[in-house]
Amino acid sequence: MKLISRLLVVGTLAVAYSATAADFTSLDTDKDGFISQSEAAQSASISKVFDLLDSNKDGKLSEKEFHQ
Repeated sequence: MKLISRLLVVGTLAVAYSATAADFTSLDTDKDGFISQSEAAQSASISKVFDLLDSNKDGKLSEKEFHQ
């Protein structure tokens, strides 16, 4: 039973990570590897926390910053 529970947790985390990676890719419309403020505006939830996620304050989100 513990093995099944662990597998379910790992599977859930993998699906959540895949969805997040896909979200980054879909928001990065110019495919430069970053999400600009205008690209982030496509998502109300990302737009609200953009400044918080932009840890180096360069006006764009790297994939690393996005996954914080």
